[in-house]
Amino acid sequence: MTSRQRLVSILVGLAGAVGSVIALAAFLLKILRNGLEVPVVPTTQAFYQSVGQAYSGGFVAGFSLCFFLMLLAVAAGTWFDARRASTAARAEALAAAKTPAR
Repeated sequence: MTSRQRLVSILVGLAGAVGSVIALAAFLLKILRNGLEVPVVPTTQAFYQSVGQAYSGGFVAGFSLCFFLMLLAVAAGTWFDARRASTAARAEALAAAKTPAR
C-alpha cells in the first residue's frame, strides 16, 4: 500500500467511522426513548415488522462501524510495517558502514 492509498484509506475510514457512530447513537437513542413507530394497524405481525426494521438499521450501523474500524486498522498496520522496514534498512546500512573492510 502506497502512502497515498494509506492516506485515502485513513480519511475514508475516519469519515465512515464517524458516520457509523452517529447512526449507531441515533439507533440507541431511538431504542432508549422508546421511539419505535407504532403501526397503523396494531397486529402482532406489524409490531414484529416495526421492531425488525428498527433493529436492522442498528445492525447495519454496527456492521459498518466494524468495517470502517477494520479499514483504519489495516491502514495503520501497513504504516507501522513500512516504518519498521525503513528503520531496519537504515540500521542495516549503518551497521554495514561501520563494519571495517578486511
